[in-house]
Amino acid sequence: MTDDAIDIAEQFEKALNIPKQTWLLSAGASFQSNVPLMYPLTRRVLNVARSERFIGNAAILQAIDDIVADIDEGAHIEVFLTHLADLISMCSRARDNTTQLGGQKVSIATLGELHLGILEIISKTVRWGYSEEQKDGEDVIREEIIGDVANPKVTIDAHLKFTDAVFSRSQAGMDALRGPVEFFTTNYDTLIEDALSLRGISVNDGFTGGGVAYWDGYNHPSGEGAKAIIIKLHGSIDWISPKEDASKLLRVRHSDLYPTPQNQVVIYPQSTKYVNTQLDPFAQLFSRFRSVLSDSSERVLLVCGYSFGDEHINQDIEVAMSNPDSQLTLIAFSYEGDALPETLRHWMGLPWGNRIYVASNKGLYNGSRGPHWGTPNDRSWWTFEGVTNLLANGLPKDIQGAFA
Repeated sequence: MTDDAIDIAEQFEKALNIPKQTWLLSAGASFQSNVPLMYPLTRRVLNVARSERFIGNAAILQAIDDIVADIDEGAHIEVFLTHLADLISMCSRARDNTTQLGGQKVSIATLGELHLGILEIISKTVRWGYSEEQKDGEDVIREEIIGDVANPKVTIDAHLKFTDAVFSRSQAGMDALRGPVEFFTTNYDTLIEDALSLRGISVNDGFTGGGVAYWDGYNHPSGEGAKAIIIKLHGSIDWISPKEDASKLLRVRHSDLYPTPQNQVVIYPQSTKYVNTQLDPFAQLFSRFRSVLSDSSERVLLVCGYSFGDEHINQDIEVAMSNPDSQLTLIAFSYEGDALPETLRHWMGLPWGNRIYVASNKGLYNGSRGPHWGTPNDRSWWTFEGVTNLLANGLPKDIQGAFA
């Protein structure tokens, strides 16, 4: 093995052990827990909307078809929600509260009902679990999995193991040195915060209260001393905006009759980020993301399950990494098909690309160097399970053996 490969592995190991840890978790981190990725979620949500939730409602069914026809072919549900939100906004400004869709007028009432219904379907799908049927040619290799309130399918084992791996790595006095571990996530599910609570790790999620809590931000004394901070950049299935007061944000239990039925689940699509992030809580969530990454101290940002498809998040990372005074190291656990994600590849070639490490199925990169340490059957360290194993057990044995 070359000296360059050994040097990259050694520096990668050091980066993994930087005390100040910030995580960015996205859809891939919850996939093995039976929470669907974005495109399977899209297909499931639109199918349920058409065949169950709005069956017989001709106006809404037509609106669904017209929106799908308007947006890019193959666009996912967040793009659908963005387009729907834009239409509702146009209706609200029109004298008759309508807008043109598919060559005819559609009312704000119809679009509002569709919006609420889509959010409810997303919430139930993510909460109870769903996995598409998987085929190898004509052979079904995995049956479709559909969870519901009577038979939930979402599992938490992977997140419990991940939590154990993250927090068992601290040695004597390490907690005081590194401070709380910050978990930024674009996921709507509650798996990471649930796993932390089940392991008895104190969490600050920006809410104050018990089973029902109200948004209070991250500077409230009740959050001091937490070992973990959860920042959900795109909202959550247990966040609601009360029907009687949309200015409030609550974190609630599922299926309670209070505060009132028919509240709106707070899930914001990434495409409306420039509007949403001007408002609380999203202004504070994204502000915290920027401030954490640019705090000028030595810190590592570990990215798992994220395909680098959110321009706002990418911009915040790029601004922080490109600062001449930055001591931020980026470790991306990323799947590499024909190539790594375009944004990531671009960054790796920039002057600050030497502070980027990528662990892909094809090997290990450091900036423009690599891949090294590839194997005939591909590495699994880019998966959520693989990341957990890496944190718990260190570098793979074949790499450790090369150091000897």
